[in-house]
Amino acid sequence: MSDDAMTEEREFNKRNIDEFRRNGGKVGGQFEGFPLLILTSSGAKSGAERVNLIAYFDIDDKIYVVGSAAGREESPAWVFNLRAHPHVQVEIGADPKRPVVARELTREDRDRIYQTVVERAPGFAEYEKRTDRVIPVFELVADR
Repeated sequence: MSDDAMTEEREFNKRNIDEFRRNGGKVGGQFEGFPLLILTSSGAKSGAERVNLIAYFDIDDKIYVVGSAAGREESPAWVFNLRAHPHVQVEIGADPKRPVVARELTREDRDRIYQTVVERAPGFAEYEKRTDRVIPVFELVADR
């Protein structure tokens, strides 16, 4: 990704995060009506704080995030951050930040959950067709 594209993506992310926080977890435009959360993680290499707005799926009272990157060949940076530093924080709706642990699903569990993701958001079927990588899925579990 070019530096200009990366800067543009960061600006887009920041605007949507600001809107999420101003509106109690709601964001308009292309994200309107889609469940979103703010993930605060540590950079895999730098350890610096990273904040991302991510779609999530509540399946059987468990929270899942999908590292689709819209089907790009590379997983989003937050995937590498979760693998390196799984203790993170999330904001859902108007609720304050809370600590969680990101647990990457095994292939069998991932395939089962991804099927439900596709049923709820059919665009994710297209993402899977665009890449040869296995799109990772993480469960976010309360950090005790």
